Amino acid sequence: MLFLFNLILTIFYLALIVFCCVLFTNAIEHLGNKLKLSSNATGSILAVIGTTLPETLVPLVAILGAKLFLKNLTTGQNIALGGIIGSPFMLLCLALFLVGLEVLILYLFKKRKNLNLEINCKYVLRDLKYFLLAYIPALSCLFISNKSIKAMVVLFLIILYMIYVLRTIIKSKQNFCEESLEELIFARFIKLKKEIITIIFQIVVSLFILVLAIHYFVCEINYFSALFNISPVILSLIITPFATELPECVNSLIWVKNNKDDLALFNINGAVVFQAIIPMSIGIILTPFKYSPIIALNGLFVILSSLIFILSALIYKKINCISLLICGIFYFLFIGYLIFQS
Repeated sequence: MLFLFNLILTIFYLALIVFCCVLFTNAIEHLGNKLKLSSNATGSILAVIGTTLPETLVPLVAILGAKLFLKNLTTGQNIALGGIIGSPFMLLCLALFLVGLEVLILYLFKKRKNLNLEINCKYVLRDLKYFLLAYIPALSCLFISNKSIKAMVVLFLIILYMIYVLRTIIKSKQNFCEESLEELIFARFIKLKKEIITIIFQIVVSLFILVLAIHYFVCEINYFSALFNISPVILSLIITPFATELPECVNSLIWVKNNKDDLALFNINGAVVFQAIIPMSIGIILTPFKYSPIIALNGLFVILSSLIFILSALIYKKINCISLLICGIFYFLFIGYLIFQS
């Protein structure tokens, strides 16, 4: 009976996450339009700032909670490190795979004209170059024990992200073109004097409920992992990032369904740039951040997936759903490796 109750709760929290993402994507598009930002900045900066809150909070809560409540600090650090390393992997392997799969399904059901995503490859490549420029130095800290060198890497990462955000916004202002948008959802029920207040209110409400829903969703995932005796490594590298990366995945799938491919990919790419810098910096400073074969393999698959994406865009000058589906191979290979190891 308890198992069934927890299963129903898990489905409810998942549905609540999807609903919050619908609210959030609707509001963030209106906010981007109000600020005269192109889809590039809206997807890779505004959307990312909101939806990366859960995965940024998870490592902090895991570490600080262990210290505050005098629990096993090593366990907290392992959960944090797994979530930090696992997040870019989920986005560049699983999220891209799901986007590619959705494009293919829509094409087969004649909801799309072709298998290519309607997006400017130049901006996609720019985001991924920033990602690799941050991710490779951050990952190299696994092999470095000197704290001063690690601190210098963290400083480099933060400066790099500030440059990325600044350049994205400047370029976005130059390329802004006002779009026709669906009606703001809260505007149907709430009549405030200024639309911008309604937009911000909808963003705040959706994020507040989203963070709560993800927290309880992760609690349910932990319950099932304990029930079925799932390895802590699998939990920290796969299950927790899966829960915390749901907003980006769902947002991107919603945008692809609405023929807004640029927002979908910019949301994923902007998120991995953020993940390679802010949470990775937290991991470098607050965890031992030491080499292990599983973490190294995870990082290798992330780099290979991003390189396939980059080469596809450079060679064919377009993003085809097949290249996104190939990225998913690394996800399933890694899952297979973890199962075999455990």
